[in-house]
Amino acid sequence: MTIQEKINTAFNSNTSNTGLVHLNNEQANTFIDYIKNESVILKNARIKKMSAPMEKIAKIGVWEDIFHPANTWERLSEGNRISVNGEEITLVTKEIMAEVKVLDDEIEDNIEGENFNETLMRLISKKWANQLERVALYSRKADWWDGIASLFDGYVKEIKKSWNVVDATLENDRFISKEKLSKMYKWIATKYRSGLNKFYMPNDVAIDYESLYETGMNDISKKWAFGVGFENVPLMSIERAVKVSGGAETTLSLDAVKWENTIKVTSTTNLSSGKDITIALDQDKEFTTQITDVNGTTKVVTLAENLPFSYLKDDTNENTISEVTRDWADVILTENSNLIWGIQRDITIETERSARERATYFVVTMRCDFAVENPEAASLLENVKVK
Repeated sequence: MTIQEKINTAFNSNTSNTGLVHLNNEQANTFIDYIKNESVILKNARIKKMSAPMEKIAKIGVWEDIFHPANTWERLSEGNRISVNGEEITLVTKEIMAEVKVLDDEIEDNIEGENFNETLMRLISKKWANQLERVALYSRKADWWDGIASLFDGYVKEIKKSWNVVDATLENDRFISKEKLSKMYKWIATKYRSGLNKFYMPNDVAIDYESLYETGMNDISKKWAFGVGFENVPLMSIERAVKVSGGAETTLSLDAVKWENTIKVTSTTNLSSGKDITIALDQDKEFTTQITDVNGTTKVVTLAENLPFSYLKDDTNENTISEVTRDWADVILTENSNLIWGIQRDITIETERSARERATYFVVTMRCDFAVENPEAASLLENVKVK
């Protein structure tokens, strides 16, 4: 029996000619669990396994007062009655696809096992979970392009809607400290604080925090603050763009065209080859790249990468160009169940054998969405710099 035949047999597939496999509910649930277990953020998030592309789910928080004076033989007045919560969140899944390469050696080492299909799903999910975690964190809905990060609004963007944001550039320095975490904590209304259970931060930021307090004459914990534990997230970025204070800044003088690698600006003052710039900083179409050439006469700036979006010169949300450094990290404070990952069980896996590479390509298709149940019950520390 060939590797392709064994793969199809493992999934009880009768489509050996195409290699297309529709996972049954049990297999889909197993695959979802494997992805979740390979991701720090998604492992902690509330998973909503969906049976349709759109589902409304009730918010589970209870924020109002519940108890009231009791009068014998009388029901509570209508105004004092409370359900779990009348509000709903609408999850609308989008189809995403991943192509995962698994070497024959990885397959053959496990191919005789009784649970070969689960082994395959574990191999695939391990390679796919990293991208999904970054998308869950940082995606922003924008005009479609060839990256799935423009299909969703990720957790960072959703939390910023609450305005519970501490900007490290406005503090004495941009490094992590207990004082900054204290501001994050106090940004959240007291009625939401009892459920807070995680500070999510990049590994390097967690190391800086530990180094800051390990030699001092104090009893500050290096693993938690205000009763809330730290969760190190290796895939949280420490290279996001932050504006250079006093750096170059200009605007588009001509609409910029998607896939082009040049823009025309109103001023080239302080712009030069080698500098990093961001178009539409902190907006949905944010794009960071490096300058490779500046023509001071025509005011045309050549970029190291092609534009993923078109930009309108008269739209203030997308026409600004700022000089940046790529050294921004985030810290998130929230309750685990406040982060939601909605995912449909309708998952397909199609295989393609590459004899030359001694590998099999697995093309995985699924539909999912991400949401924050209550952005006000979370806060964000942004623009943190790693030492």
